[in-house]
Amino acid sequence: MKRKIKIFLQGISIVIILALVLLAAEKIFIRIKLPDLDGRIEVKGLSGEASILRDRWGVPHITAKEGRDAFFALGYTIAQDRLFQMDIQRHLARGELSELLGPSLIDIDREHRTYLFRYTAEKYLERADKINPEALSLFDAFIDGVNRFIGEKRFPVEYTLLGTEPARFTRLDCLSMLGFMAYSFAEGIDSDSLFTMLQKDNPGLDISELFPLYSKEEPVTVMESQAFYRGGVSFFEKSGSDFIGNSLSPLSGMLSSGTGPRAGDALTVREMVRSMAPPFAGSNGWVIGPSRSATGGAILANDPHIALSNPSVWYEAHVKFDGYENYGYHLPVMPFPLLSHNSYRACGITMFENDDLDLYEETFDPADDTKVMYRGQWTKITTIEETIKVKGAPDVKLTIRVTPHGPVITDFINGYKGKPVSMCWVFLREKNPLLDFIYAMSTSKNIREFEKSLPLLASPGLNFLYADREGNIAWWAVGKVVIRPPHVKGDRILDGASGRDEWVGMLPFAMNPHLINPKSGIIVSANNQSTKLPIGPMKELRGYWVPTDRAARITEILSSKERWSLEELQKVQTDLRPIAAEGLIGIITGALEPGGKEDESLDRVEKEALHTLKTWDRWSDAESSGASIYHQLVFTIMREGIADELGPDRFNRMLRLHGHWNFFKAFMKDPASPFWDDRRTPARETREDIIRRSFKMAVGRLREIMGNGVASWHWGRIHTIEYMHPVGMQKPMNLVFNIGPLPAPGEAHHINRIKSNWNDGLFTVVSAPSTRRLVDMKDPAKSLSIMPSGNSGNVGSVHYDDQVVMYLKGLYRPMFITDGQIGENVSHRLVFAPAQKK
Repeated sequence: MKRKIKIFLQGISIVIILALVLLAAEKIFIRIKLPDLDGRIEVKGLSGEASILRDRWGVPHITAKEGRDAFFALGYTIAQDRLFQMDIQRHLARGELSELLGPSLIDIDREHRTYLFRYTAEKYLERADKINPEALSLFDAFIDGVNRFIGEKRFPVEYTLLGTEPARFTRLDCLSMLGFMAYSFAEGIDSDSLFTMLQKDNPGLDISELFPLYSKEEPVTVMESQAFYRGGVSFFEKSGSDFIGNSLSPLSGMLSSGTGPRAGDALTVREMVRSMAPPFAGSNGWVIGPSRSATGGAILANDPHIALSNPSVWYEAHVKFDGYENYGYHLPVMPFPLLSHNSYRACGITMFENDDLDLYEETFDPADDTKVMYRGQWTKITTIEETIKVKGAPDVKLTIRVTPHGPVITDFINGYKGKPVSMCWVFLREKNPLLDFIYAMSTSKNIREFEKSLPLLASPGLNFLYADREGNIAWWAVGKVVIRPPHVKGDRILDGASGRDEWVGMLPFAMNPHLINPKSGIIVSANNQSTKLPIGPMKELRGYWVPTDRAARITEILSSKERWSLEELQKVQTDLRPIAAEGLIGIITGALEPGGKEDESLDRVEKEALHTLKTWDRWSDAESSGASIYHQLVFTIMREGIADELGPDRFNRMLRLHGHWNFFKAFMKDPASPFWDDRRTPARETREDIIRRSFKMAVGRLREIMGNGVASWHWGRIHTIEYMHPVGMQKPMNLVFNIGPLPAPGEAHHINRIKSNWNDGLFTVVSAPSTRRLVDMKDPAKSLSIMPSGNSGNVGSVHYDDQVVMYLKGLYRPMFITDGQIGENVSHRLVFAPAQKK
């Protein structure tokens, strides 16, 4: 027996030693693949030196005398840190993933080619003589820098695993990606088609109840719901126990009212694509004027919410040359930042959420499929022939049909049955010089120049927030606003044949909602409706407005104090209180304790869970048990309320739309809603019946996952975040490339919007703040930021995951912008110099 034990222990030791050797070899191999961040490189064509000083967070600070030299260095630097991400994104946007990754991506390539991302970029580049020549020159220098790094053939480890090498980058590669980014903002494809299908399949129900927007609550808007301070009393106050996500508007009075799986799980292709180029999912932003700032300077706060990715969505870099400086956040394939600040101005973005995309039901001529009925007449369509190259398989031919409205996209509307449907999208129809726009914005020196750049952007719709050293604060809703006929709401598939539903025109930019230096001294934008007032010829501005909860909570907090510092605003940006919880819990406990008496049908654990929910401090931190009960119960009530009408697939689609929360808040307040009745039973259920059933099911699910100890039902045990790299989506590569899973605070309708895919007990995070920034223009050198993971995309780099823990704890780090700050925090030095003539 002793001999057997000895042999067994020796075997275990050998396995452990082999595992350690393999682990060490893997780390050595990965480190060999890391780029050189120090040294001196001679480059033909440079006019002078360009230095790259990386600070202790891996942020490059690039300095040169000439712009082309600086942007060459930027392209090289981003390629060093993010080449594989850039390569994946260009293949994605161009519809060429199959060429890189094989036949499983053919459907995604077909879809993205049909949406015309690459085609639109090609048309834009055909008019390159119309593009700002300085912008184009710097753009080309950036691409030259990327290609210089590719030419050195020191590729990151992903290419070794895939057995491939990256091709050189082109203008088209980079500009195609902007089309995909714009598409990620457009909710109309999912929302309009779902409304139409539900309406067709449920003739006895008022489906508009599922899509109420703000019709069931007092809207919290950017323009009207100003964060005034009134001598220590918050201008936004709760009223009654059934307050559900609404706040007092100065113009309208008080309201008192009665998806990311873990690595190794089954993954859909779309989920993989989502991690390669994550869509925007919302954002918070506000600007504070000198009268409300502790330092007397204008302050910008911004945290765009984007689906999870690894590496991070943004690349953080500081570029400076004669006449130009930006500390910015770049999409890796673009030289000019969308988010930036310098010594004289700062800017940030949120999603405008304007409806700039409609779907049209098309009638094709049965005798000639090249003709479609348009405005009552047979009209020729355009066809575009494409060839999709596939790794390890034959090429695939694709014919794209384009009607006067746009490309026919019927194949990509899940579950749709009916006539062909085309996509009418501002991005494809209007002049949209994206390169000119981003360049003009990033080179603006003052508020007048900044505002002058904004009309260039047609799509996607963005809110731009602005603060400068002169004390100005401003907000503009930017993007072309569609004017539709009065009878057209744009929330369902429209008639493409008769001409009755055609767009009338576009609103002049001067009429777009905006605010400059309002009396309140604060502007808040959280993807909520811009204004409830008429705009130009339109009685109301249409859009896919995000529920008001975040905007209401931000405005509630900022109204409670006269002056704010960056230190205090850190707590605002990471706030974890769901503003609707108080009212929802009041309705829930009313159903579970009718007449104030405890329901005797509850067992011991259920009673303890109810007590924990009632006494919960309404704070969704990772250690909270109350948060687990609340979020699991809310999901279960929603599912038990409407999944019987929608079915599981459409219910899950509904959850992916922002508007499901608008519906849920109104649903909970309306005991007469027909959706409370469960179609699957012969009885007629009431709101109270569904809430009681859901409570028992929710508690049962939490017990199943975490045991009977309610005190141990910590939110972070089921609300987890995992930064999944494309290569790390299958085991065992997740152990090398992925970060996490880790416990995460927050949820969808919190200011700290770390949003999960609502699920049956496992709330895996799918989107989160892509960065948090706080910039005080009184002293930009004291500005703060944090990234979700790190600035490098190279596994093995110390900057691959060096900010994760700080991010999840709600901590910040400085952004170094002065020469002194940079010099004190240098970790690497790389210099490009003109090649010496021989």
